[in-house]
Amino acid sequence: MKSLSRLLFVAAVLLGLAGFATAQGAADWRERMQANHNAERSVEQQVRRLTKDLDLTPEQQQKVRQLSKEHNDRIQKMLDTAPATLTREEFTAQVHAISQETHDAVNAILTPHQLDLMKAMVSRLDSGQERRHAP
Repeated sequence: MKSLSRLLFVAAVLLGLAGFATAQGAADWRERMQANHNAERSVEQQVRRLTKDLDLTPEQQQKVRQLSKEHNDRIQKMLDTAPATLTREEFTAQVHAISQETHDAVNAILTPHQLDLMKAMVSRLDSGQERRHAP
């Protein structure tokens, strides 16, 4: 489910990567991400999206909320502590790895039916039939 990893990466994009199209230097991209960071909003968007598409139980919602928060916290920590030499490409690769771990943890709490729903959701997202961000 490489596509779900991309979906989780998109959640990380809410930290600010989407706000610029060209790399303007390490400090600049990092500063923009810090300025645009709204982890609470991105966590709640992720929970709403998965609840809507997968019919998550309240217990699953809480677990997804925690996993999404940990996902964002890990990315924020990387932004806060990584050396100034960290490139945007290196950062993106690390975010992909974190997103894959989160994807695996989310899958572990889903029922077989919800896993099927997840595949359908990812297919809709990949085909462009659906927006990536829930309102």
